[in-house]
Amino acid sequence: MLATHKDAEERYTKLRLAVLDEINKDLRTSQPNLRAALIDQSALSESKRWKSSTKRRVEWNWTEGYSVFRYRHPKRFEMALWNNKQLASLSLGRPTYQGTKLRLDFIEGNPDSAKDIRVFEYTFLAMAGYAEVLDASELRVMNPINASVRQYYERFGLVYVPKGDYLFVRL
Repeated sequence: MLATHKDAEERYTKLRLAVLDEINKDLRTSQPNLRAALIDQSALSESKRWKSSTKRRVEWNWTEGYSVFRYRHPKRFEMALWNNKQLASLSLGRPTYQGTKLRLDFIEGNPDSAKDIRVFEYTFLAMAGYAEVLDASELRVMNPINASVRQYYERFGLVYVPKGDYLFVRL
């Protein structure tokens, strides 16, 4: 890893942690069982359990995918959401190359329990906080898995762009 890449990784990790600390302050009062954290080995190990769920709708390999994404995008957005000691969701995104938009590329809730938790709401809040820190003026959710998921995101004020297959909201 080049020194500049390492510096960027360290600098943006501090920013990600600061945003997650703010989210956790809100969660302690509204949802004390929930905790937002960076994606770590513990989260990646837990995500492997999702592979055996019959309710899982994606085939994303979080361990391999995260490793590649992490290396390529030191400015990335990432969040593991925990419900007590159970992993509730993982999300991963990055700023656009111009840095004016923050995109969510991957989000997955625990297929066996995520419906009990408003996973996207907390991810959306964390993304908005990280976008503010980066001075980005727009959030994007890339490639919604199907029409019902797209409609769910639209309830948060996101607008669908069919040509690019993403939703966006200006901040």
